[in-house]
Amino acid sequence: MMLSILFFISLFPLVKADDWDDFTNNLATDLAPLITLFGERLTKQFLSESISTLDNVIFALSPLGVLTSVVSVIRICGSSSLRAFVGRAQEGPAEAESELLPCVSESTAELFNDGGITRVFGRPKIVEIVAWEDVDHKTGEKGTKIGTLKDALEEKAWSCNGKVSPSELPELAIPNLSLNKGIKRRDQFWFHCAAILGGILQSGTIMYAVLTVFVYPQHFQKDDKAVASYAFPLYLIGTTLLFLGMFFCAFIMERSSKEFYLKAEKRSKIYWLQPGNQDVGDQVFNAFLAVNEGPDSSMTKKLRYIKSIRDRRFDRKYLEIYSTLASTILGFIFQFIGLRGLHASVILAQLGSTFLMAIIRTCLRTERMTPDENKIKDDRDLMAHKQQELDCFAFYLEKVEYFNMVSLPDRPAMIPSPRSMPHIEAPLARQLIRTRTQLANLTSNSEQTINAAWDDMPIRQMAHNLAQTIESTMDLISGWGVDLGKTFEFRLGFECRSSSPGSVTQSPGIYSIGLMRCGDALRWKMQVSELEAILGLWTWSLYKSGDDSRFSRLFRLVGLSEEEASKEETYLYFHKWIFRQTEARLVPSDLVDDSRRLFGFEPKEGLPLGDLLAIRTENEIETMASQDVFIQFLKEVCLNVKELGGEVDVVSGIQNSLLGSCTRIDELVSCFEAHSLGSREDALLCIVPVLRNRNLLPDLAADCAKVRARREQLISQGKWQDAFALLRWLCQRSEGSQFQRSVYELGCLCRRALLNNNETIRKDGFAQLCKLLNSDIREEFLQAQKILLPSDGTTSQDRIEWWRSFSSELGWTAWCISTKVPGMNFMQPALKSLNAPESLPGLVGTNQDLEATQTGIRAMQDWLTVRDFENTGFKRSGEDEDDQWCFDWAVENKYHGLVYSLLLKWVEMSEHIPALIALGYFLAASKHSHFAMRILLRQGADIDSPDVNGCPALFNQAAVGNVEGIVMLLENGADPNGSNKASHARPLIASVYGGHITATASLLEYGANANMVDQHGMTALWWAMASDHIDIVELLLSSGAGTESVGSDGSTALIWASTDKSLAILELLIKHGANINAQDTDGETALIRAASREHSVPVLRLLLDNGADSRMKDDRGRTALDMAKEANFCEAIAILEPQV
Repeated sequence: MMLSILFFISLFPLVKADDWDDFTNNLATDLAPLITLFGERLTKQFLSESISTLDNVIFALSPLGVLTSVVSVIRICGSSSLRAFVGRAQEGPAEAESELLPCVSESTAELFNDGGITRVFGRPKIVEIVAWEDVDHKTGEKGTKIGTLKDALEEKAWSCNGKVSPSELPELAIPNLSLNKGIKRRDQFWFHCAAILGGILQSGTIMYAVLTVFVYPQHFQKDDKAVASYAFPLYLIGTTLLFLGMFFCAFIMERSSKEFYLKAEKRSKIYWLQPGNQDVGDQVFNAFLAVNEGPDSSMTKKLRYIKSIRDRRFDRKYLEIYSTLASTILGFIFQFIGLRGLHASVILAQLGSTFLMAIIRTCLRTERMTPDENKIKDDRDLMAHKQQELDCFAFYLEKVEYFNMVSLPDRPAMIPSPRSMPHIEAPLARQLIRTRTQLANLTSNSEQTINAAWDDMPIRQMAHNLAQTIESTMDLISGWGVDLGKTFEFRLGFECRSSSPGSVTQSPGIYSIGLMRCGDALRWKMQVSELEAILGLWTWSLYKSGDDSRFSRLFRLVGLSEEEASKEETYLYFHKWIFRQTEARLVPSDLVDDSRRLFGFEPKEGLPLGDLLAIRTENEIETMASQDVFIQFLKEVCLNVKELGGEVDVVSGIQNSLLGSCTRIDELVSCFEAHSLGSREDALLCIVPVLRNRNLLPDLAADCAKVRARREQLISQGKWQDAFALLRWLCQRSEGSQFQRSVYELGCLCRRALLNNNETIRKDGFAQLCKLLNSDIREEFLQAQKILLPSDGTTSQDRIEWWRSFSSELGWTAWCISTKVPGMNFMQPALKSLNAPESLPGLVGTNQDLEATQTGIRAMQDWLTVRDFENTGFKRSGEDEDDQWCFDWAVENKYHGLVYSLLLKWVEMSEHIPALIALGYFLAASKHSHFAMRILLRQGADIDSPDVNGCPALFNQAAVGNVEGIVMLLENGADPNGSNKASHARPLIASVYGGHITATASLLEYGANANMVDQHGMTALWWAMASDHIDIVELLLSSGAGTESVGSDGSTALIWASTDKSLAILELLIKHGANINAQDTDGETALIRAASREHSVPVLRLLLDNGADSRMKDDRGRTALDMAKEANFCEAIAILEPQV
């Protein structure tokens, strides 16, 4: 504006020289030269796309937009004073660069705007990807690689002019869209033609002026006079100065950016991918995918790329800038004054030349990109839903129609090394994942040094959440002491189909994802981009598969398969471990395909009834897909976990509800929740079925330590109803042995209540007992929940038989209490109505007569009806024979409920009769009852508890040589060496003393110390020799029994054996390295000891043959020969004399 005012002020004196009316009449002619000043939009457009000297020449010939050119130079290269002069003092460099230069920089970039390209400020999200043909040096196979321009240059797939290193190209990651895609630059021939035509037009105008002034002045007069003498010189000088000034304006602008010219050395394509819904300034840009490629979408070597960057070579070069500005302004003024003095036709000729050149310059830039260039315009709405442009692009690159995850069969429990398992089959799926992984790396924060990273994509955020969950889970499991090695990988199965005509679905393949320990802390880390690729591709395929998938609610199966989701047992463990607020419901099986995913889409009309248990959820598809991947990971890592561990309990939930709890499961759930992979209920839906599938789900029954403690706490507080509710909750939700044990515990609690001194508690106990006698507690629960699920027919029938047996035993117990406990006969009418049996059929116990069996039954009744040990006169020692008959009768008749009640009573009474525990273990081992053994163990009874003689059950079993009982006790944790506090009760010595070689071998196999001594200081070897058990001696010696242990007289085993033992034992001792010259406390050796005994000739020969020293003397100075002479053993003397 200031330049315009200055220009018009400079014209005032000239205008004043002519008549004002003449100026008014010639206004149209006077305005014609002024048009050269303007044309701002055309001028900026041409300047911002000029990249060569030829462009500058074309711009300077018959120019348009003089004022714009001057201001543009000042905005780009001018000092702050000059910028202030044109009203741009506060303007930042980015604004001028975006308007006037073809380059990109850290503050300017370009984006696709449907059919055009818009220059914007900042760092928008857009990625430029080069794909080129490459040959695998190992296999020789041709393939396609993708990467950035920098990658292509480093891989020698592209080259740059001047042999410039890629590292020397700044802003290489910012795409130049206008120069490479927006403008389809015409062949250089047309630019030369335009320059020649411009020169002709400009020269022609000057020649025309020469004709009007010098050749035909009489025909081209102005106001009937010849033109003024100053007109033509000023016009010629002005035109020349203007050409030079405009040329250098364009030159300065063109050289304010630097261009690098890249070309393909290998067959290539270039892609530009821009995500949708991108807010930049006040504009929203849609998703766009453009490509430069060869004919028929082929790769080609003919691709060229222009990289334009900011160049500040003219900054602070004020001489060049001021000279250019002066030349331009003075040239225009001189031309303007000269034109006003020339004939009007010259002005019109100049105007025509200017218009023609403006049209020519515009034609050079008219061939531009069309909206049809967008390769993904049909999927823009679908991509915008979850910002899945990268997934759509990967499908486009690899020509894929759909991609699905499939379930895999379990692999053996082993820890593979990273990538040790091959990617089986499905090469298309494998290549698709690799391509998508590379795209994730190219758009991640670590790769994008200038352009904005795409880290706000929901898929990427979910992949990070999943990766962090997996990593923290691995850290957690490693912290449990599970050896996962230094590397670990889990497998995912996929199937894929190409979009090419005639293609078929490839058979499922395997893709392995690896984790490694990293850093000083050895934390587990994984490549997040692989997870992002899998999640993105899978969810994109799901979204494309149905129009309603974006808006449908989802549900997840309860379990890991349709088969599991249709079972009654699944509903039970759901209510035991998983259920929090959302109730499971039955859905049709056609709504989910468990071979591909464990979740499904709810139809618009809602979920109809079906036969599969499922939970409705508000989660998005990417969350559900992430959870399926986590399930597969957990299935694989749990193969290395032998036992889950942790403390198991039942805890209180909201609204007085009860919840199954395990500290280890809670830790896994915390990892899941902490990294936003879903809610606590989501976590349990993923974790619990996997643990159950791997047989790692904790045993939570009414006999668990924490549950028993909670039950006793409630009873001590007088809350019997809560104690019953706790056990009933467990019975209703348990299966298998957990169900049976919980029901037994509930039955025992009923019995305890019936024996309580409080009448209210007795009535409550009887009411609970009647419920148990009336119906199956679990069937009652399922009917109340209105869930009808199929169960295994055989299992169902077995459970009916078991319940019938349990109710009979419970009814019989109730009859015993009603008849033997005073004041309890009120129960009898109700028991009769419930058909409770007054007696139980059964066999006579083994090795028992009828009287012994009856005694055992009476003993059982005594135990089940005893109230208070101290006040009822009930007397037991823990070794009564009738207690053994009682136990035998119950076990042999398979009255498991009675066995359970009896052993629980013994555990309860063990505080007063400690020997009951040892008796229980001994009888369980004797009868080979694993059921009884497990009862005692789960009740926390010490398996090494002593009997009245201070001997544990293992000692007593070893003494009788019961090998099966010994093994049972050892496998359940019995100490094979006994207690140091009871040295008289060494199991190994007991079995050796009894001559039980198989029992001895079993004890040694389970870690018994062959050198353990008894209260007499004798080892098992001594006892074996004393009993002349040669086979046991050999077994002990081969098991490491020491030969140099000494007896009370200081004798070693060899010395002791040389007197009265068999020659075979002596040979065994010598064979196993016994010291043949060892001495006792009197200095006697085996040879000296044997020489004083009759019939010792074989022993003497054996000792001498194995190196016994006949010259050794005892403390009294006697040798073996001396001892033989004192005893007058002639044969011994004859053998020993030659040795002296």
